[in-house]
Amino acid sequence: MNMCLEFNAPLPGREAQLEMAPAYRAATLMREVPPETAKESAVLVSLSPAKAANGGNPLLDWRVLLIHRNEYPGVHSGQISLPGGGREEGDNGLWETACREAFEEVGIEARGLEKVGPLTSVYVPPSNYVIHPFVAINRACGEIRIDPREVNGFKQIPVRVFNPAESVLLEFEHTGGDSRTAPAWRYEGYTIWGATAMILSELYHVLNGGNGSGG
Repeated sequence: MNMCLEFNAPLPGREAQLEMAPAYRAATLMREVPPETAKESAVLVSLSPAKAANGGNPLLDWRVLLIHRNEYPGVHSGQISLPGGGREEGDNGLWETACREAFEEVGIEARGLEKVGPLTSVYVPPSNYVIHPFVAINRACGEIRIDPREVNGFKQIPVRVFNPAESVLLEFEHTGGDSRTAPAWRYEGYTIWGATAMILSELYHVLNGGNGSGG
């Protein structure tokens, strides 16, 4: 199915993120302002068009690439996330950061991407990063080549999985060792929650007719 995709302003923003925000952040998310010390990062929301639709909205059959990060000393160790990372001095903007990181982690080449646009940024208090998500269509759908130093697996997951109404509440270990409640999705062994889930909640609303159009 050959479809284009574009975003219409305004985006659902934090109202969509709130549906998948951890409980401890829900009360403050709508008025949250990142501190001046926050660092910038970017992630790539790589969409691969579905070969066949299952009925209803065909955009919800498009697939998002998620990675399983390796274990390492850090707050995001072992998590399911979108490809991405911190902005480096040589990056010419955050879109370039997202593309560079995606190439380093999973081998996606920027020249094969059709940039759609940014989603709403998300601040992550435990790591003090502001994450800037960029949506792009990957029609080339070339071989994914993971960097085993950073990534130990990946999945292409249909957008329809990320319906906030289909999430479940789970307990997660928080920084400091205490547990916190957060909504999450479970899909073929992957548990998707936190900032990644907040980003994907907005994506779901956009592609489900909130602020996106295909044609």
